[in-house]
Amino acid sequence: MTSEGQVAVGGPWGIIPQSEGLVGEAIEKLESRSKNKETDSSSATSTDALDQEKADKRVTELARQITQQSIHTLGSDSQNPFLGSDNPTLDPHSGKFDPEAWMKTLMGIQSRDPDRYPQRIAGLSYKNLDVHGFGRPTDYQKTFGNYPLELASFYNMFRPGKGKRKIQILRNFEGLVKSGEMLVVLGRPGSGCSTLLKTMTGETHGFFIDRSSEINYQGIPMKTMHNDFRGECMYQAEVDVHFPQLTVGQTLNFAAQARAPRNRIPGVTREQYAKHMTDVIMAVFGLSHTFDTPVGNDFVRGVSGGERKRVSIAEAALGASPLQAWDNSTRGLDSATALEFIKTLRLSTRMAGSTAAVAIYQASQSIYDIFDKVVVLYEGRQIYFGPTTTAKDYFVNLGFFCAERATTGDFLTSLTNPAERIVREGFEDRVPRTADEFAAVWQKSEARQILLGEIEAFDREFPVGGEQLQKFKVSRQAQQAKGQRIKSPYTLSLPMQVRLCMQRGFQRLKGDASLALTGIIGNTIMALIIGSVFYDLPADTGSFYYRGALLFFAILLNGFSSYLEILTLYAQRPIVEKQAKYAFYHPA
Repeated sequence: MTSEGQVAVGGPWGIIPQSEGLVGEAIEKLESRSKNKETDSSSATSTDALDQEKADKRVTELARQITQQSIHTLGSDSQNPFLGSDNPTLDPHSGKFDPEAWMKTLMGIQSRDPDRYPQRIAGLSYKNLDVHGFGRPTDYQKTFGNYPLELASFYNMFRPGKGKRKIQILRNFEGLVKSGEMLVVLGRPGSGCSTLLKTMTGETHGFFIDRSSEINYQGIPMKTMHNDFRGECMYQAEVDVHFPQLTVGQTLNFAAQARAPRNRIPGVTREQYAKHMTDVIMAVFGLSHTFDTPVGNDFVRGVSGGERKRVSIAEAALGASPLQAWDNSTRGLDSATALEFIKTLRLSTRMAGSTAAVAIYQASQSIYDIFDKVVVLYEGRQIYFGPTTTAKDYFVNLGFFCAERATTGDFLTSLTNPAERIVREGFEDRVPRTADEFAAVWQKSEARQILLGEIEAFDREFPVGGEQLQKFKVSRQAQQAKGQRIKSPYTLSLPMQVRLCMQRGFQRLKGDASLALTGIIGNTIMALIIGSVFYDLPADTGSFYYRGALLFFAILLNGFSSYLEILTLYAQRPIVEKQAKYAFYHPA
């Protein structure tokens, strides 16, 4: 099974194949026949044209039936896994569960109705990409006490050389990641790896993209992708933030329900879909044994650090984004688990047509070989972009030495460290030394010219605002709930989002009722005290003053008790921000 001809729809990675071989032959025959018809008989009657159109439609339908039958054969099992299956390879609770067999089976079911599951894929190309920010030579953490010092900073804004200055983060980047490909981003901390991934996915808070930069999301304009299709380009940060009171199963089930599509397999409810997808994703990432275990955090006991990292990965995978950016997501994972994670991404891109960019600081050779392309960053400069198979030879030909036991990833990263890179004998005066010199060599290289040619071909095939944009809108609308705006990035409607968040609120309360019980007990005690003070007031106008005081105390104490929720609000803010970026719900 190759990745050619497979497209993305709703699912864990949004999968549905589309075998292009047989359909392509049918289309070629139709085109050749129409060309012969134009050449031989240019004066065909309207009746003949109508008959020819009917015949063409019939041939296309036959080709589609053959294609669907071939895909169904690859699936080898038409059982609906969402409603239960006797096949242990399709049961996520079985020890013999096989994700690839499960995906093929799902493809066999969904491919019967390609109109119900339209195509949604998103590659990425960028040229002249420059990213900058603004900062001051000195700054301080603002508090209530030193906030008046901002007046002095405001005065310095009008003094030459004292105000904010422009800081260039990324300079003249170029790249192309097609649908179904994986890109590994290599570079030392501070080289711009995170900024590049954030730029790809539109997480540009705190920095700016130059107007001259060109970004093409396979025919979708940059603003449209980041606003209307926000959840379709996902950025997974290094930090693992979750509600510690919720269990792993509840956390992932919430993500599955938030992105449950409307065009599900007939007969499968949203609850069944979310439950099965939760079981599948937990089986894929080895989390099934933690279903009822709290996620926890630094203060609440829960799963281990590595398992919490896998929960973050599973939550992002349930988002089913065609374009995914993973920022050092293998941190905290052992080598075997990290390799399995990358293999899972490979399965997603190969069978679903999704696009993945991953930043890894220490990539083993097994992990590196899974990727299709690699970009190497050095102090905000791009010094290489191309296939992973040719990256090592590119730098070796420049005059650098790669040790026999060094992995390719470590070798490429070491080139950005003057203390680690080794120059081959005889090349001491010819190799680049600084980031600017590396970038200059790359600008003149043949590999860059090949890359530019591929980018131009990609832009011609998928012009911005062209046909692919409309196809993407149709696919996205097929997943959205009824009545949802096409420009809305959310899958669920507003009432469904409110109900889902209220359900999670009760789950959080059940997981940790200490705050609620404290409020109830505190209010009960204060009610008894205040009640005893104002007990048995006379029923005349002389007690009006005391009754007013009683109402004042009742309102005041309840108002003060709400202050206990301030800490909770600050704690959940990064979680809400993350899930809003995943387009799970609209933060109110």
